[in-house]
Amino acid sequence: MPSFSILVLIVCRNRREMTIAAIERIKRQRGAAISVAIAVFDDASTDGTPEAITERHPDVLLVHGDGAAFWNGGLYQLWSEVRDVPVDAFLWLNDDTFLDEDALARIMTAWDTVADSDQRTILVGATRDEDGTVSYSGYDVVRTPLAFRLQRVLPHATATTPVTTFNGNSVLIGRGVVEAIGINDPGFFHNLGDVDYGLRAREAGIPVLLLPGTLGMCESNVAKRDRGYGSPQLSVWDQWRKVNTHHGLHRQSWWRFTRRHSGKWWLLHFALPYRHLFRVWKWKSSSQ
Repeated sequence: MPSFSILVLIVCRNRREMTIAAIERIKRQRGAAISVAIAVFDDASTDGTPEAITERHPDVLLVHGDGAAFWNGGLYQLWSEVRDVPVDAFLWLNDDTFLDEDALARIMTAWDTVADSDQRTILVGATRDEDGTVSYSGYDVVRTPLAFRLQRVLPHATATTPVTTFNGNSVLIGRGVVEAIGINDPGFFHNLGDVDYGLRAREAGIPVLLLPGTLGMCESNVAKRDRGYGSPQLSVWDQWRKVNTHHGLHRQSWWRFTRRHSGKWWLLHFALPYRHLFRVWKWKSSSQ
């Protein structure tokens, strides 16, 4: 009987075949003598995603949303539902992350080496684009005169690497971490909840370690990079329109994040990314 158990947490909306493929990729894992269960939060998909999950994988626990949760809110609702399930660890997994077939085995090899008896450890799995370039990973904090910036850390080929926080695409969180700091903060709209969780864990003295190599494939979010808030390709009016969407920098989330993590100059750090909106105001003023 496997002595270690994992509950995989997936949030999805309207990506039926991608979500199904991610589930099936988990079930095809090899080389890991562990017990694996899967829980999915479907945020009111209209493309038949929940029906397909129920039909093809009836063993998957399915939690339904109302369409307004987005990633962080969906993770919070799902994790709240299952946090008391008696497992040793939870694995965050984006539904567009396709794990290598030995990914869980590699996770467990690292866990057996670095985790303590209290299960107070976080293991971060980097991902790659189709061309092999690292797409998502861990981060270190680089302090600046007024606040800080995040610097991506590339995984070592063979050793784990301490990091300060992470992207939440594939992250194993030990049961002891949840007992120490709880689950993700629902005060974040879509993004930043993963970065906040890593920072809170490190502040609590919990090791956050980037696994060697990459765990699987997850293409970079080109749409967010090229058409999201802050992209130089957008007009000032598009910046204004997108700032509080899931492709933007939601003001309540950013306010919460900077107040918590940016130190005494947090208000200046809060204001800095909204310089794109100042361009809108400046253009309007000069045109009158």
